[in-house]
Amino acid sequence: MENSKRTKLPSLILSFYKNNIGLFLRIMLPVAIIAIILNISLYYYQVSRIEQINPETQRNQVNSPSQSEENNLDQQENSVSVRVKTNGGISPFPYAIYRLLLSSNELQRLWSPNEIGATDRTPLIWQILPYPMIGNMNDSVVWAWSLNFWIEYSPLILLFLALCPLSIAVAVNQPDSQIGDISPEITSLTVRSVWRHTLTKILKVLIVPILLILIIEASQFLYLLCVYVIPNFITFIPNIMLLIIFIPKLYFLITLSLYNQCIIFENRSIIDIFKRSHSLVNGVRLKYLLIYLLTAWVAAIVFSVLMGTALFVLSVFFTELAPIREALTPLRFLSLFIGGNVGVILPDKLDFLPTISILIVSGIVYMLLVPLWAIVTTHLYNERIVDHPR
Repeated sequence: MENSKRTKLPSLILSFYKNNIGLFLRIMLPVAIIAIILNISLYYYQVSRIEQINPETQRNQVNSPSQSEENNLDQQENSVSVRVKTNGGISPFPYAIYRLLLSSNELQRLWSPNEIGATDRTPLIWQILPYPMIGNMNDSVVWAWSLNFWIEYSPLILLFLALCPLSIAVAVNQPDSQIGDISPEITSLTVRSVWRHTLTKILKVLIVPILLILIIEASQFLYLLCVYVIPNFITFIPNIMLLIIFIPKLYFLITLSLYNQCIIFENRSIIDIFKRSHSLVNGVRLKYLLIYLLTAWVAAIVFSVLMGTALFVLSVFFTELAPIREALTPLRFLSLFIGGNVGVILPDKLDFLPTISILIVSGIVYMLLVPLWAIVTTHLYNERIVDHPR
């Protein structure tokens, strides 16, 4: 029976998306609106902070032509550049960094501090992933072949607060479900019913993910502590990164991956939620590792393809985005289907409308991918409770 369940997971995912994508999006909509608004606010907050790097610039304006030219240069140095890429959307950074990125030598130093296989135009970084990250930069166009298995900590991560109601929707519709009666309130599967049941456990829904992030990032905190305490610690990064950063993150991410189902389907304390997830995952970590890596690989590719397509369409309507259309050559676009990432570095920030459009589109793409995690983890939870009843 377990083998049949394992083989039907891809078809199960496709079936859920086909039959329930509308319900999934409606469930996430309240959280998505808040997350996208916060993401837009954070973006412009970052822009304002960059523009205030040197507040003396505007106060030192004088009538002397030579001094005015210097002030104009200072203003340019303290203006905002942007990076638009298919695997992340848009992000601001100082113009001074833009000038550094245009230097191939500086780019090589930033991308490959150990100069492993690096050339002037094709830097190569060996990371702890199934394959190395390979990239090149021509003028202001960056291409890279890599997969990011970690979620950026932006306001869009709030979308994962919808995992509990999404898991209810998956469990109710899942064939051969072993989860049983979820709640007497859920007589019909509606947005209101799943959120009503979720709100009965709202404190755990809010607190447990925060604790989870702190646990997963504990190795990162340890690394920062070592950098602060031990002189020249950074020179040892290639040798001990696997030990102090990657392995603990991966271990806790897998071990606690069923926390969401333990919250919504079981009546447990916060500590017991983590213990329960540990108990369910015990003995199948390697299997879950392979499933999660495959899921992350598919999600990264889908995100890049959807984001690349959206950026190409937006470039037709906004002339400021013409560089991304020129960068997305047919060959580069096809590379998105195997893990490629195309980015364009622009010296000036975009106007309000194209910026907002990119930020909204990136939020929508994340919305389309979050149910994937709910489907996979709920399916795995359903498998494990056969041998580990509640």
